[in-house]
Amino acid sequence: MGKGEQLQEILELGACGISMGSIFIASEEAGVSDAYKRAVVKYGKDDIVMTDKLSGTPCTVINTPYVEEIGTQQNWLERLFNRNKKLKKYVKMLTFYKGMKSLEKAAFGATYKTVWCAGPSIEHVTQIRPVREIVALFIKAYEDKKKGVN
Repeated sequence: MGKGEQLQEILELGACGISMGSIFIASEEAGVSDAYKRAVVKYGKDDIVMTDKLSGTPCTVINTPYVEEIGTQQNWLERLFNRNKKLKKYVKMLTFYKGMKSLEKAAFGATYKTVWCAGPSIEHVTQIRPVREIVALFIKAYEDKKKGVN
């Protein structure tokens, strides 16, 4: 299913709009590192994995060699703390803080220990381009779909 078909189906289901962000990471205007932008172009939907390690709640990241090394699941101690009713909120806050700092560091300066958030829509990102071109592609796909063009 192409982008236009997905967009049309979402709108036909009654949505007033859609939420997307990953495709805009690879925009010229995005305030993230060039390495992050290149990763969004290089990797695809099969490289996206779900992890609860960053914030204690599920989020999707690019499965880089570093992510493979550290794993995507919380370790036994983190899971144990998350099950303790008295400690859970403090552990979640600490986990979230550490995860967000890790993502912030990765977004603005890549190292070997980089974790990049992205969704499976990066499958359709083929180059770094201006936001106006990205939006124009969505508009064209929508208009083509309305006209019945595949």
